[in-house]
Amino acid sequence: MFRKRVFKDAPPTTLAKVSSTPANTTPLINLAEVRKLGVVNYIRSNLEAYTGPEDGGDPNSLLLWNGYLNWLISFLGALKDAASLDITIYTLGGGYSLTCKADAAFNIQGVYKALRSKPDFVVELSNVFGNLNVLHFYVFDLAADGLATVRSSRAWIRRFMLTDIETIYSDTASIRHAWPTIDAVYTWVNHADEHWQQLWAETFPQEPYDPDRYTSNDELRYSLRSLNKYAPWLNKIYVVTNCAKPDWLNSNERIVWVQHEEIFPDLSALPTFNSHAIEACLHRIPGLSNHFLYLNDDFVLGQPCLPSDFFDETGRSLSYFEPYGMVDETDRNDAPDYLVAAKNSRKLISTRFPGYQARNLHRHVPYALRKDTLNAIEAAFPGAFEVTRSAKRRSPEDINLTSFLYHHFAYASGIAVKGDATGLIVRPGNIRSINGKDSFKYKLLCFNDGNGSAENENYKINCQKFFDKRFSERAPWETNHLTQDTSEVQESEEESLTLQESPEPV
Repeated sequence: MFRKRVFKDAPPTTLAKVSSTPANTTPLINLAEVRKLGVVNYIRSNLEAYTGPEDGGDPNSLLLWNGYLNWLISFLGALKDAASLDITIYTLGGGYSLTCKADAAFNIQGVYKALRSKPDFVVELSNVFGNLNVLHFYVFDLAADGLATVRSSRAWIRRFMLTDIETIYSDTASIRHAWPTIDAVYTWVNHADEHWQQLWAETFPQEPYDPDRYTSNDELRYSLRSLNKYAPWLNKIYVVTNCAKPDWLNSNERIVWVQHEEIFPDLSALPTFNSHAIEACLHRIPGLSNHFLYLNDDFVLGQPCLPSDFFDETGRSLSYFEPYGMVDETDRNDAPDYLVAAKNSRKLISTRFPGYQARNLHRHVPYALRKDTLNAIEAAFPGAFEVTRSAKRRSPEDINLTSFLYHHFAYASGIAVKGDATGLIVRPGNIRSINGKDSFKYKLLCFNDGNGSAENENYKINCQKFFDKRFSERAPWETNHLTQDTSEVQESEEESLTLQESPEPV
């Protein structure tokens, strides 16, 4: 009765959508069609969902009319049961989350009740065979006159007439933004690597290495999994190192292993154990795209990310500055090495931009960088680059290019803008929170190994618990370590779907 009264004088397009509301029943799942089209296109074709609601282009973000929400949740429940999928649903910011394993009951009405007033939510679908879908749904409401309003304030275009939705959100929409190619770069050290240990002993025979600085607890594997899961739009992923590949990494064209010898202009500076020196050479990686993200191996993405989280529509990089200043002109003998490098960088910036005060460090989140700007900085300060690259360990003359100098130089030049996103440095004192109510709260996480955490067993256990919960799905570049042989895997895979229309996995 209420719906009929509200939409009594609505235009035909609005009435057509209202009258086509799916019945409140569990949908029948055509697994053959799901496999043929993919989960995203299957949902789009059955619910008139549209892609790219936040940035105009992301194929894994779907815009959905609120009248189809109950049908969507029913569909997800049916798909979960038909294809033996684990399903996780959560809202950004940590307000609601649900994880339901393949063998557990899925409460359709309970989920609908929790989500019906939400502006957006994320759905993750996965199974033991490595299938993974991460979908970000945005909900829009529809007025009687055909005016659609997207609930989320992050929408690409928030209000529009329903008759224009194809023009705005179809795959061929003329207003869609084309993002540039974006690569990712890691620097990585494995203290257990025998060759690395030999290089250290030969270079510093009287000094043991610092386990907090050089330890590796398999963070790289999970950090890479987070890119595969939450930033599938990334192009190449370069790993800069002087260590051997881990045994879990197979040959994959997206992962490029880069030795220090390939990027250092003066090989006499090698071997080096100075991260500042290595970072001062990243823009020399052969084939690297102009726009790229630089990550330490303890950085993890905790939510779906888009190119717009790191670069704006004009190609400017986003700098995630700390809200407070720490870098000043005073010289202290007890200043930590990263702060000394920032002070050195600040002095360089003041010579180029006399009225600009570089005080804020960059947060411990991925660094959005541009190769052309890094080249310009090196051209402006060649001596500082040479001194930093020649230091085999951190020195009082270092600059910190990727975490300070670039961002302030680019910001003062108009090539970077300030960004903001939810993030957390995970330490022993707060590790329990991300295994509980805050598991899905943060977009960007850093599992910091400082202050003795590398030797804190409780911290390690809780970190592994988080990784197992959030990143259990192997990435395409990982070696299959399943104990079953291939025939056993195929047999069990087919058995799991013998009662469905298709004998193949989704």
